[in-house]
Amino acid sequence: MKKFLTLILISLILYCGINFVKSPHKINETQSTIDPLILVNYKNSLDDSEINLVNFNGFQVCDIIYNDLIDMYNAAKKDGITLKINNTYRTAKDQREMFDSKRKSYLDQGYSYEGATSKAEETVQLPGFSEHQTGLAIDFSNEGHYEENEQMWEWLKTNASKYGFILRYPSGKEDITKISYEPWHYRYVGKQAAEEITNQNITLEEYLKG
Repeated sequence: MKKFLTLILISLILYCGINFVKSPHKINETQSTIDPLILVNYKNSLDDSEINLVNFNGFQVCDIIYNDLIDMYNAAKKDGITLKINNTYRTAKDQREMFDSKRKSYLDQGYSYEGATSKAEETVQLPGFSEHQTGLAIDFSNEGHYEENEQMWEWLKTNASKYGFILRYPSGKEDITKISYEPWHYRYVGKQAAEEITNQNITLEEYLKG
């Protein structure tokens, strides 16, 4: 009877297209020493904390966010939303290449070197000043699927703080973050801080007064 019920459950999961990240894959201990409330932005560089990376659906993330990320992924799945990841951890080399590529695109448009650098900094940070180097930041997007992205971002705005994540670069806060509105960029700060930041509609800079 138990085997029969198990087969029925598996059949229902396959039929409904549900694909959960199984909880046994959670980790029991973390090795990273990085503070989940570390402020990395245009004027605060990454410190020398240890960052231990683990694999989540083919992407590298800091181990301290892993279990909450699994819970958030599965909760979204229950609501019919698949959280698509576009970017997570980047090395300093990756960040340099991304910044140089963005600056070149503006140079090609006719901007001066200084102007191209300034424009590039609105969306891409210099190496050492990018949250993606912490392993605590995730870009949730699925290129070319605008309707799906809108549904995903709406779900994240409503639910991400329950799992320790905040919308890092909200609209209307560009003068504080110095980064254009990015509905896809979420940052792990821990559950208590995430709830407080989201409920107060403030940025990490304002929360830490940095």
